[in-house]
Amino acid sequence: MSRKRRQSDIKDEATPPADSGPQKRRRQYTKEDAELAELFEKLASETEDVRMTAAKAIVKKFSPKSSPTPESVDRAVIRLIRGLCSNRKAARLGFGVALTEVLHQLFGPGSTFFQGLDSSAEGIVELVTERTKPDASAVGQERKDHLIGQIAAYRAILESNILVQPSVPLECWNNILDHIYELARDKPWLREECGSVLCGTVRNLQSTKGNTKHVKEIIGRLSTYNLAKTPEGVAIWLVTRSLFSQDVLPEDIWRKKDPLCTKERRVLANVLKENFVNVSDSKPKSDSKNVKGGSAHSRPSFAWHFVLQEMLGRESKSDFAKFWIDVVDDNLFSASASLERKSWGFQLLSSMLSTAPELVLPTLFSPNLMRSLINHRSKENRFLHNATMSPLKAMQTRVEAEPGLAASFVIALTSNNGNIRFDQLTKTKTIEGLLLLTDDDALSKIVQHFTALIIKPEDESEHAADSYRRVIADLLSSLVKGYKGYDAPADVLSSTTKRSWLRNLLDCFIEFGYFVPKQSVADETSPSPPISVSNRTTFRDRISSCLAHLVAMPQDNKSQKRTTSGGLISFPYLVASGIRTKARSSKTLSLVFEADDEVLDTVKKAHKHLKAIESQQSFSEDGKSATNDAFILLYSLTILQVYNGDSDAVSILSELDICYRAISGKADSDSEDSFDLLLELLLSFLAKPSTLLRKLAEQVFTTFTASVTRNSLGSLIDILNKSENLLGQQELFDQNADEADGSELDDDETSADDSDVEMIDGELDSDVEIENGGASSDADADSDDSASEADDQEKDDEEAARFEGLLAGILKTDLQNGEASDAETSDGEDMDDEEMMALEPHLTKIFQERKKTTSKKKENKNARETMLNFKNRVLDLLSIYVKKQHENPLALELILPVLRLVRTSTSKQLSEKSFGLLREYFDACKKGLPKPEGQELLWEILKTVHEEVKIDGSKLHGNACSKSSLFVVKVLVAMDRKNRGKATDVYKESEREWNLDPGSKVQSGFFSEWLNWCIQTRRQK
Repeated sequence: MSRKRRQSDIKDEATPPADSGPQKRRRQYTKEDAELAELFEKLASETEDVRMTAAKAIVKKFSPKSSPTPESVDRAVIRLIRGLCSNRKAARLGFGVALTEVLHQLFGPGSTFFQGLDSSAEGIVELVTERTKPDASAVGQERKDHLIGQIAAYRAILESNILVQPSVPLECWNNILDHIYELARDKPWLREECGSVLCGTVRNLQSTKGNTKHVKEIIGRLSTYNLAKTPEGVAIWLVTRSLFSQDVLPEDIWRKKDPLCTKERRVLANVLKENFVNVSDSKPKSDSKNVKGGSAHSRPSFAWHFVLQEMLGRESKSDFAKFWIDVVDDNLFSASASLERKSWGFQLLSSMLSTAPELVLPTLFSPNLMRSLINHRSKENRFLHNATMSPLKAMQTRVEAEPGLAASFVIALTSNNGNIRFDQLTKTKTIEGLLLLTDDDALSKIVQHFTALIIKPEDESEHAADSYRRVIADLLSSLVKGYKGYDAPADVLSSTTKRSWLRNLLDCFIEFGYFVPKQSVADETSPSPPISVSNRTTFRDRISSCLAHLVAMPQDNKSQKRTTSGGLISFPYLVASGIRTKARSSKTLSLVFEADDEVLDTVKKAHKHLKAIESQQSFSEDGKSATNDAFILLYSLTILQVYNGDSDAVSILSELDICYRAISGKADSDSEDSFDLLLELLLSFLAKPSTLLRKLAEQVFTTFTASVTRNSLGSLIDILNKSENLLGQQELFDQNADEADGSELDDDETSADDSDVEMIDGELDSDVEIENGGASSDADADSDDSASEADDQEKDDEEAARFEGLLAGILKTDLQNGEASDAETSDGEDMDDEEMMALEPHLTKIFQERKKTTSKKKENKNARETMLNFKNRVLDLLSIYVKKQHENPLALELILPVLRLVRTSTSKQLSEKSFGLLREYFDACKKGLPKPEGQELLWEILKTVHEEVKIDGSKLHGNACSKSSLFVVKVLVAMDRKNRGKATDVYKESEREWNLDPGSKVQSGFFSEWLNWCIQTRRQK
C-alpha cells in the first residue's frame, strides 16, 4: 500500500550520519577516459599497425613530458598488466610492447621520478605477481591465461632493463628469476615460454656492460631448479656460452662446459627428446624438486634450433653429419621412437632444408629418416602421411629460390640412403618436380650422377639392375620433355657452354642404347652388370621419345641464319651424327648394329648426304633452308631407324636420296613426281607404330604443303576410302590374305607414355573439338558400335557351338549334361588306349581349325585398329594441309571424301575427327575463300552433299553435310552473286523430297541452318 514519504525521511536520507566521516567524491568518466579506453582496445587488435600506433600513443600519454598524474600512471600500469591476461590472440603482443616502453620511461636509466607513484622498480615484480594471480575459482583455460599473462609481464620487465640498473638491488633481479624458474619447473607447459624469455634476457644483457653478475644468477639457477638438462636449459646455456666468457658457466654441469661435446651426445639426445630419466644435474640442490616431464606438444622446442644453428656454426662440417645421426636420426627416427617424436623430426628436417647451407644438405637425408619418410608417405592410412609432405614442399620451395641446390637434393634422394624409385614409393613427383625447377649447371651434375648410377647400379643383380636403369631412363626422358629452356637450342647443344647437359644426356642414351664395351677393354667405366638387350631397347625408345618431343616443338622463325646448331632440327642430327662419330672414334666401345656391306655402304652415303645438307644451312635462302631442315630431319631419323634394326629404313634412304636430288634441282626428275615419292615415304612412316615418325611426317609435310599435287592428295584420299577391316588393310598395303598380320604391336615392357612406340588404336587419339550439335548427340554412332559388338558376340557364340558340336560328335558325349551316351554307360567301361589313339587325328584337326578361327578373329581386330590408326594420322596431315592451303582450290576435293568418312567409319572417334577436320577447313577459309577457275566442281560437290545427307540420319553426319553445303554455297556466291538463286533451287528440290517422304533421314536442321544463313545474308551485296 503506497504512502507519502515524509519530508523528514527525505532529509534524513540526504544527510549523512554525524559519525560517518567524509565521503569520497565519485570520479566522473571523461572524454579523456573514453579515448584511453579506445587505445587499450586497439592494443588487442590483430592488425600490427593498429597495435603499434596505439602503443605509441599510450607511451606518449604517460611519458614524464606529458605530465600525467601519479594516479593515472598507476592505473595505466595495472591496466597494461591485466591486459596481458586476456585470451584475445594479439592482446599480449600489444599490451607487452606498451608495458615494456612505459616501464622503461618510468623507471629506466635517465627517467624522471614521479612523486606519489604507488609503483616502483623494486616493487613492480610483486605488483605483477599480485595482479596476474588467478582467482581460486579460476580453472582450465582461464587459469592458463593468467599464468601466460604473468610470464608475459615478467618478459616486459626484463626487456625494459629497469632491474639491471646499479641503483636497483640484486635481490629484485633474483626475485623475478625465482618466479620465472618456479613456473618453468612446476608448469611443464610453460617451460618453453620461460626458456624463451630467459634466452632473450641473456641477449639483452650482452648489450649492456657490467652485468656479468646478472648472467651468473641466470645460469646458477639452472642447477638450483634442476633445469640445466632440459631443452630450455640447453638453449640458455648455449646462448650464454656464445655471448659471454665461459667463466660465468659452472664446471659441474657439462663436460668442457659444452652440451655439444661428443661425450655428452647421448645425454643431449635424451634431453632434447625430453626423456628426463637419469638425466639430471650431477649435484642438484638438496631442497630442489625434480623437474616434471614435458607435456605432449606437436612441435619441437625452440632449443632444437639453437642447438642445430650452433652446430652449423662450428668449423668442422663433418661433425654436423655425426651429430645429426646421433641426435636426430638415431634419436627421433629410431624404430622405438613415438609418432610425436618422428613428427618433430620431420619438422626439423623441413626447417633445415629451408635454411641449411648447401654443404650439409646431403647429410640431412640419414638412414632412419629416409626410411620413415618413405614408409609414412607411401600409404595414406599412416598417421604421419600428411606430415611427410612438409619436407618435400620445403625442398621444392628452396629450389624455386635457389635452383642450383636441386642437384644436392636429387642426388641425396636417389642414392645412398635414398631410392631411385623415390617418386614411385612415395606416390609423389618430388624428383620430377625438382628436375624441372633446376638450372643448367645443376642439370649437368644430375645427368652425370644418373650416368654413374647406370654404370654401377646399387643392386648389381641382373633383374634389379634392369629395373633400376629403366627408372633412370624414364626420369631423364621426363626431364627432356618438361624442360622449359629450349628457347636457345644453340646454347643447349654447345659443349662449350653451361647448357651442355642435354648433349650429355643424349650421349648417355646413345652410348647405352647403341654401343657395348669392347671385350679387350674392361675397366671401371664399363657397366656392371652389362647393359641387357631389354635395357638397350629402353634407351633407344627413350631417345625416340625425346626426339619426338623436341621435333614437335615450335621453331624460332626470327633467326636470319638457321644453322643446325640453332634450330630444333639439331637434335635428331646430333643423335644420328653422334652415333656415327662415336662408332668411328671410340677406342672402348663397339657399335651393336651389324649389317652386310651393302647396307653399311648405304648408311655411309646417307651420312655423307646429311653432312652436305647441314653444311649448306648457313648459306641457304629462307625457302631452301626450310627444305633443308625437312631433309635433315628425314635423313637423321631414317638413319636412326636403320640403327634400330628397321629393315625397311634402308630402302627408304635410297628413295630419300632420289627425292632430295630431284627437289633440290640436282637431278632431271620432275619435282611433282619427286614430291609424290616423298609423300609415299611419309605415309610409310605413318604406317609404323612410332610417335616420332608420325611427328616427323607432320613436320616434313608442313614444309611441303604448297607442293601437294592432285595425285598426292588423291593418295591421301584413297586411304580414307579404304574399308576398316582386313580386306582394306590388304588393299592398302598390297598384302595377300596369308601375309596380312594386322601390324600387331607386341611391346609389353614399354608404355605408350614413356616410349616412342604409339599404340595402334584409333580410339585413343581424340584431340578434335566437336561442337554441341555433333559429339554430344551422336547416339546413332554409339548404337552402331554396340550393334557391331553384338554381331561379333553372336558370331563367337555360333563358332563356340559349332566347335562343341564337332567335339561332342567325336567323343559321343552329351555336352549339355556332361554324361556319357547310352552305348558307353551300358558296359560301364572307359575308352582304352587304342580307342583314344584312334581319336587323336580327329581331335588334332578340330583344334587346328579352332586355332585358325581364333587367329583370324584376332587378325581382323588388329587390321581394324591398324586402319583406324592410319586414317587418324592421315587426317592429321590433312588438317595441316587445310590450315596452310585453305585458299588452294585443290583443298575443295577433300570435302566429299571426308564427309563420307564421317558416315562410313566404324569408329565414333574417327567420325568426330573427320567432322573436326571439315570445321577446321571452313574456319580457316574465313581468312580467304578458295577461287577455283570453274564452277562445275563446286556444283557437283553441292549436289553430291545433298545426296549424301539423305543416306544417314545421324546428327553428326547431318551437321557435317549442312556445314559443307553452306560452305560450298558461300564459295559459289563469292564467285558470282547470281549463284545464290541456283543454290536456292538445289535446297528447294531437297526440301520438296523431304516433305513428300515421311521416312526421309534428312534432319530439319539441314534446312533451318540454310534459312538462317539466307536471313543473315540476303541484304548483303
